[in-house]
Amino acid sequence: MEMYGLVLEGGGAKGSYHMGVYKALRESGIEIKGVVGTSIGALNGAMIAQNDYERCYDLWNEITYSMVVDVDDNEIDKIMQLKLVKEDLSFLRDKIKDLISTKGFDITPLKNLLDEYIDEEKIRKSNIDFGMVTISLSPFKPLYVFKEDIPKGEFKEYLMASAYLPAFKSERLGGKLYLDGGFYDNLPFKMLIDKGYKDLILVRTHAMGFTKKLDLQGTNSIVISPSDSIGRSFEYDSSRSRANIELGYYDGLRALNGFKGHRYYIVSEKDQDYYLNFLLSIPEEEVRKMEEILKLPEIPYRRSLLEHIIPKICSMLSIGKSCSYEELL
Repeated sequence: MEMYGLVLEGGGAKGSYHMGVYKALRESGIEIKGVVGTSIGALNGAMIAQNDYERCYDLWNEITYSMVVDVDDNEIDKIMQLKLVKEDLSFLRDKIKDLISTKGFDITPLKNLLDEYIDEEKIRKSNIDFGMVTISLSPFKPLYVFKEDIPKGEFKEYLMASAYLPAFKSERLGGKLYLDGGFYDNLPFKMLIDKGYKDLILVRTHAMGFTKKLDLQGTNSIVISPSDSIGRSFEYDSSRSRANIELGYYDGLRALNGFKGHRYYIVSEKDQDYYLNFLLSIPEEEVRKMEEILKLPEIPYRRSLLEHIIPKICSMLSIGKSCSYEELL
């Protein structure tokens, strides 16, 4: 099996995409030797490090807003979809007042999730390196920590610290104040490079946050990014989450194995000459019919096919001129 270091970008609910990509990694025979992440990337990475991928996958399939913060799922869903009636506006006004008076969202549900799903002992005993990023506010400094750097018994506090957004109710963790690591380094690939990793897989969410310049020179790196929208960072909706998992899975398969397609994949077994010869085998009378339909001038039919008809079809289908004959077919 190939062995890689995995880097998971932060992004709240967009973290469901990580699980789809990780599923593709497993099916492609890629073994992860180390995983680092920020915010939700750290939480997902911890589950991977403790070899609980299946539980993490199932959690994302059933995720709701109320599993993360203390809210009413139905009311939050209306707000997110902007499907508010007059009665809902008074609820929203009262909720905003509550948030102001309590100075942020109550994240007791998220703490309960960590208590249920994170096993510090399993992570420490795991043969997978694990690291995360957070920001200490007292005093102010970014913290890059691996599991061996975290004091015993404080693992969950550090995970919370990595994901601590300003919208959350302010409270001290282990006597200190922290801020989401995404405000300093949302894609901490250098942690693994500094640890000696050369083979890296970076999973992007392109969420709000700060990322360092992707200087991957001297590494064998694969960067996997969403090929479609993966929603908003606070969209803790199970249907969106499942769609993100599916998208991540197929994006992962394409990036890792060179498969073609979108939300599906095609295993290509032919080279470009095969597809070119296929096009050139189209009978002249069929080419002439296409010339007539597309209102193109009549020239030698093979020239017409390659110089006029194919570029015209690419333009009509909004396919880039650089596409291959295989992609066109």
